[in-house]
Amino acid sequence: MLQLIRRSPEYVSGYRDYCREFYDNHIVYFRPTHPDFIDDGWFERTKDWYDKKEKGLVKGRPVSFHYWAVDGEKFIGEFQLRTEFPETVMRDIGSVGLSVRVSEWGKGYGTEILRQGLDIARKHGMEKILYTVSDRNTVSIHLCEKFGGKLEDIIEAYNEAEGQHLRRRYWITLK
Repeated sequence: MLQLIRRSPEYVSGYRDYCREFYDNHIVYFRPTHPDFIDDGWFERTKDWYDKKEKGLVKGRPVSFHYWAVDGEKFIGEFQLRTEFPETVMRDIGSVGLSVRVSEWGKGYGTEILRQGLDIARKHGMEKILYTVSDRNTVSIHLCEKFGGKLEDIIEAYNEAEGQHLRRRYWITLK
């Protein structure tokens, strides 16, 4: 059964494999940590930074919470929740981010990650979330709309991995 858990050292190997699948399959609309950077000391080196992000202590970054999606011993994906709406959230990254490892696509994990993630957003007192997605990512668009996402607009966007592209911005109301 899929669970969203806090980052945990016992799943670092699975996280590295998950990251490698994205790079090996040339997925450009989402880029996790490059797998070559994830060694035996990676978790401890990054723990303080993630802890500071949750407290809003990383300059230029909104308060955010990072969860890993696991099914038993298997690393499935991740979910990020940003509880503030500065310009970077509004224009670029949205208030949620989620992904499923490539080898687990099409098994319903994205639906379950978003369902559990929206529950987490509710527990943080959020009334709505902003879901941003590349116009090319039809599976994620469908997922957002399945949860009642209402399209606000489609804007021009740029990032190094995708280059110039269109980004959809949806609001999902939390009830």
